[in-house]
Amino acid sequence: MKTSEFKTMLDEMDLAVYESESAFIITEDELNWDIANVSKDYERIMSIEENAYEAIGSEQTDELFELLTAYASTPLSEREEPKKWYIKCPITDFYLKIKKDESTKPIWSASKLESELWKSKFTRAEIDAFEFPTDHLKKDEVTE
Repeated sequence: MKTSEFKTMLDEMDLAVYESESAFIITEDELNWDIANVSKDYERIMSIEENAYEAIGSEQTDELFELLTAYASTPLSEREEPKKWYIKCPITDFYLKIKKDESTKPIWSASKLESELWKSKFTRAEIDAFEFPTDHLKKDEVTE
């Protein structure tokens, strides 16, 4: 499970999450109680506080347990989204765009924005799989 998915699921449960140096701390917003935590640095390390039952009830505590177990069981290397890059032409500074259904050849565009049809952010694996040379192209890391 990706960290972004984990945080989205907590938000859907109306629970807040904040990061300490070594863990994600889950809180119940209205009472502002810390009710659980899961390690950012180690797999299979998590805990639910006794006050969780009082703060969010038995059913939601069960749901939280399942979510924490799934996230804590995820290998650390699989929790984060892979880095992505924009590919730019070194001469024109235009961005490479590939149609998501791969029905046409790649294009070069002044805009790096993605759309429903066109992709402009690529993982290292996607770049390595291109059927054309990329060593001469600029690669700008996506930071958004």
